[in-house]
Amino acid sequence: MTSLEKELYQSFLYFYEEANHDETSLGYGLIRDNSSKISMASIASVGFGLSAYVIGVENNYISYEEGLRLVIGTFKTFLNHIDHFNGFYVHYVDMITAKPYKKSEYSTIDTVIFMNGAITCDSYFDEKEVHELFNKLYGRIDFRPFVKEYNGKKVFRMAYNPNEGGDYRAHSNDPWIYQWHMYAEQLSMYFIAASNDNLTKEESKDLYHGFERNLGSYKEFSFIYSPTNALFIYQYSHAWFDFSLYVDELGFDWFENSKIASLANREYCIDHQNEYPTLGEHAWGLTACLTPSGYRNQCVEPNDLNHDEPHVYGVLPPSGAIGSIPFTPSESIEVLVHLSKKYPEAFQKYGFTDGILNLPDRTNWISSEYIGINKGITVLMIDNYLHKTTWKYYMKHPLIQKAIQKLDFRKK
Repeated sequence: MTSLEKELYQSFLYFYEEANHDETSLGYGLIRDNSSKISMASIASVGFGLSAYVIGVENNYISYEEGLRLVIGTFKTFLNHIDHFNGFYVHYVDMITAKPYKKSEYSTIDTVIFMNGAITCDSYFDEKEVHELFNKLYGRIDFRPFVKEYNGKKVFRMAYNPNEGGDYRAHSNDPWIYQWHMYAEQLSMYFIAASNDNLTKEESKDLYHGFERNLGSYKEFSFIYSPTNALFIYQYSHAWFDFSLYVDELGFDWFENSKIASLANREYCIDHQNEYPTLGEHAWGLTACLTPSGYRNQCVEPNDLNHDEPHVYGVLPPSGAIGSIPFTPSESIEVLVHLSKKYPEAFQKYGFTDGILNLPDRTNWISSEYIGINKGITVLMIDNYLHKTTWKYYMKHPLIQKAIQKLDFRKK
């Protein structure tokens, strides 16, 4: 087994072992957001996990029957026990009771990640019960309340939270939380929305063209960048939608954009290795991860943030470069080789842990925790690079093919 295959398998185990397997529990199938937070699940972890189960069956980690049982049980949990608003689910829920975790919001992006995993499973498991449950989950999604006008264009709202003082709402009297007016990790949202008959073709295309596409550069690398410019933004939608096959109706290539963003991130790490000694040519991939100060978003240049505040903590997240392996295979594999040689202690129960940092006293800080979404992008992207499992089943789903036609994407 190669280092890449070991990382794939151990990362898969996160979604198998950190899931609720108690079939008598209201939270059956829920998956922890963080390996150290025993009671908190995230629906995004579940979305990655559902696709991971398909990968697990295809790679003989688990049997078809076990994968099928997990998928059916998880679908039933979401149908019967997870709170939703117009088909959009609460971001964080209790692992056992499936009740909202504290005052969590109803999240568009996290629901879309869950649905991406559900679509993969509906495509892979050709079973009547899977299809019936999936159609019920899909059928209650209604994007229309989440559409708003922003700067004269239609965009999606990010989230809804009816709880005063709830997550992301702070002291606002408005239960609606911000909007996707910028380029970020939401690309696959436009395909899930376009696949639904409650939005017309014109509305679907207006929403896809409604977010800002700001061109920025780091040295010779020019690309459409996100205001925060952490690497996961250029990866998440690509874990399911194979943009290597398509350009949009204007001819724009999102796969190439992510490749350039990944190479720019690498160049930034090379240029700043004196300031951040953990980083370098074989140690790049700055993205959101655990740091000694907690979970932080590491944002490289170009970005639209306050440059008087720190946005890079010098922590190396293994999921960063590995999550870009379809875009930058040789450069990403070099990072994996480097990690295996220099930080073997960082390879633990579920593969490489979430963050690595060289401290001033020449000792290493190694995160003892794992984050579900970072293990998720690791599993899906390694397997897409090796086997294209998620891409194959997600892309062939009739809903995704319908969305491609509705948005007028075309094959390269």
